Amino acid sequence: MTGYKCAEASRERWIEAAKACPYATYFHTPYWYELIAPGGRHTALEVSFEDGVSAVIPVAEIKRAHGLLTDHFSSPGCNYGGWISASVLNKEHVMVLTNILMSKKNLTFRINPFDESQSSLLALTMPSALPPVALMSDFTHTLDLTAGTDALLRGMAKGHRSAVKSAEREGVVVKAADTVDEWERYYGIYLESVKRWRSGGPKLRPRHVYPPALFRRAREMRTGNEILWLAMKDGELAAGALFFYWGRHAVSWHGAASAEHFHLRPNNLLYWEIISDAVHRGYKVFDFNPSGGYGGVESFKSHFGAVRVPSPVLSTKTPLRSLISRLRPGASGCSSK
Repeated sequence: MTGYKCAEASRERWIEAAKACPYATYFHTPYWYELIAPGGRHTALEVSFEDGVSAVIPVAEIKRAHGLLTDHFSSPGCNYGGWISASVLNKEHVMVLTNILMSKKNLTFRINPFDESQSSLLALTMPSALPPVALMSDFTHTLDLTAGTDALLRGMAKGHRSAVKSAEREGVVVKAADTVDEWERYYGIYLESVKRWRSGGPKLRPRHVYPPALFRRAREMRTGNEILWLAMKDGELAAGALFFYWGRHAVSWHGAASAEHFHLRPNNLLYWEIISDAVHRGYKVFDFNPSGGYGGVESFKSHFGAVRVPSPVLSTKTPLRSLISRLRPGASGCSSK
């Protein structure tokens, strides 16, 4: 097997590797780690092989239970993880990188569906020295933006196309948020949405509510790769979605809508305008992100012509972590948005 050495990468080297990697997403960058888990310890380990290949493995380390418990996330928030590399990786490289990553205790790792080297992960045999690995099947919905807007519009369900036209006729307009007030108004309709979701029954209840500080950080820490899109009607906020951009990839991370404006179908126009914008900017993949098992959300995405792409989640747990998970159902790395 090819020899290798490991060293901690600087933040600059981490960003450099993410820029050079064709399958990296925003979730592989330090910007995401600092946004979603500001209190954690974030590291990026650079693995250099003797054959000249190198890769960077970012990991978030988060202390819980007054420091008695340590969780590791190959991208916090249960988003796409794994390594990033500008090199072509063979099976030996992947095995080494996998073993290094999976040696982290209490690890949550969502396989990056845009990285072909990770597609073989599930077939690899993990060394017996590593803890047992649990697998949760999941998927995301994606659109191939290289098809162009005309083809993408034709690929939408008739009802979605009609809803887009209806929203336009009703005077709904889409714009990027650029003021503090707009971000705060978006958080307001998010809280309204949470209340509505919780009244819809156990299957719709979010496990937690994102604090206003997170959205404040998202606004203040913007690097140009983060856009809060808004659908407006006569100056009122009807719906919004927070998107992240990196390399070839545009992804929806968070969304909310005002029930008062449902009849206008603002979400249909909102997402169509964001899709069109991503095409014009030259992005290759539009990613709706996993849906948390919500059938209505999955249907909304599929009617845009989006296809399902597998993105399972691997996890390991120490006996203490397993006990805590049993006592606190839902206390895992993956939570509903």
